[in-house]
Amino acid sequence: MDLGFAVYSFVALFLIVDPIANVPIFLGFLGPFEPEVRGRMVRTAVLMAALVLLFFTVAGTYVFRYLGIEVYSFQIAGGILLFIIAIEMLFGERSRTTRTPEEEMRRGEEAVFTPLAVPLLTGPGAITLGIVLFNSAASLSNRAVLILNIALVYSMTYLILSRAGALYQLLGPAGTKVVTRIMGLLLSAIAVQFVVAGIKEAARTIALG
Repeated sequence: MDLGFAVYSFVALFLIVDPIANVPIFLGFLGPFEPEVRGRMVRTAVLMAALVLLFFTVAGTYVFRYLGIEVYSFQIAGGILLFIIAIEMLFGERSRTTRTPEEEMRRGEEAVFTPLAVPLLTGPGAITLGIVLFNSAASLSNRAVLILNIALVYSMTYLILSRAGALYQLLGPAGTKVVTRIMGLLLSAIAVQFVVAGIKEAARTIALG
């Protein structure tokens, strides 16, 4: 086992998943739910994100090649999806005062998969990094360490995000709305960056090809 690869892969994965930066975003989506429901949603989101990254890390190269999909296409699509969600947050389309509890619960459950699990916790950057690390691993033991690091990173992510409820209690409903608007603005910038990065990679690939 290459210790340098083990440390590098863990740090790189933790930075790109960035659970600390995602705390306010999860708060904006899940804050008003009961603690038990919120905890279940966080567990589901983190588990789904981990499974998606594990799948694409091991099989992503073959899946993309089989489907004829370039990674930059995934970046652009993920950015567009994230931008739509950001616009909803910015303009209050997610206002909970206009929905029944059943509608809000359904919307919250849908948000667990998109955008919370994908592309926030496991986005184009994380998938690309996973594929690159897996292909650059010099041995089977390094690949096993990479998979263990993915599990460790998402375990830490769950520990961080599961405590977002304490922040909601501190902010209250009004503070949460302000955070949601701010996060919508930040999300829109992140989404644009995803799209720009995808376009740059597409242009580079076309120029070289």
